[in-house]
Amino acid sequence: MAGLLHKRRGEGSRLQVSGHRLGMLIALSMLISAFVLHPYYVSVTEMEYNTGKKEIEISGKIFIDDLEYALKQEFKTNVAILNEADKKKNTELLNSFFQKHIKLTVDGKPVAFQFLGYQREEEAIWSFMVVKNVKLFKTVTVFNDLLYSFREDQVNIVHFKNKNERKSYRLTFPENKFSLSW
Repeated sequence: MAGLLHKRRGEGSRLQVSGHRLGMLIALSMLISAFVLHPYYVSVTEMEYNTGKKEIEISGKIFIDDLEYALKQEFKTNVAILNEADKKKNTELLNSFFQKHIKLTVDGKPVAFQFLGYQREEEAIWSFMVVKNVKLFKTVTVFNDLLYSFREDQVNIVHFKNKNERKSYRLTFPENKFSLSW
């Protein structure tokens, strides 16, 4: 393909690309990048009841670019989630964001979680939360509308492990809540 778009001339690695071919190359790369860089919009939230600690451990994975855009829209401020100098500010923004967009009800009673922090994994951010002092339970209701205000084609997948049994649920806009029983 490269041979069709340009010719090598002379020594070294000098390339000559005609204006028409350069335009085609730019258009083609933009088209490909639109599909290759980020063709889907999904978050994954893992929840697990730790019987020994009597805690629900929560971790959520969201693409960095989507998360930064959503935080910028919601809080009307520029966000560079990977900027270490802004770590404290970003932690506060993420805490507020998750407190608003993820809620749990255990056996009919709302519970609050504590935001623990976040870390990068390739093109995504993992955020970590915990609900403390949770006794054994039979039902849980999960509210999750992460990034719905950003994209209506957002999909939120939730995995919940309790009593050595993992159950999963897929939320698509506008659906934002489901219940599980054990």
